[in-house]
Amino acid sequence: MDVSRWERHTLLAAEAEENNKPMMSVIHYQLALAESQQLEPIQGTREELEDLLTIKVTSCHNLASFWRKAGDNEYELKYLQLASEQVMALIPQCRRKECDAFIDTLGCCKSALISFLKRHPNPVVARQLEHINISNQCELIAKFRLH
Repeated sequence: MDVSRWERHTLLAAEAEENNKPMMSVIHYQLALAESQQLEPIQGTREELEDLLTIKVTSCHNLASFWRKAGDNEYELKYLQLASEQVMALIPQCRRKECDAFIDTLGCCKSALISFLKRHPNPVVARQLEHINISNQCELIAKFRLH
């Protein structure tokens, strides 16, 4: 996966922001986001997929940060929501909506969310969750343990 164009636009955006050129900054951040959406994994390894997700989320967060500094809360929220959608695409969804462990707003089980967060790229976040049992409330997992 060639990320050189994404890196170039991200660096140019940060440089423009430092030089107080907001129009050039937002243009390059937008171009970086567009490049991130075009990237495709070559080998499909877990590491490559995590890198791809990190690039996409970083692009969204860069734009959210830009708009926060500009005082535009609406655009900030839109880019934070886009970042959230990128992450949510990787969390396994569950059809058992009646389960006590189901989270309506996420469309997934607490167990799936905790399992996902235990693999968080930031080791500090992952360590904070390592002691949580991921299957103690999931009815589907409990059903299989009983049999």
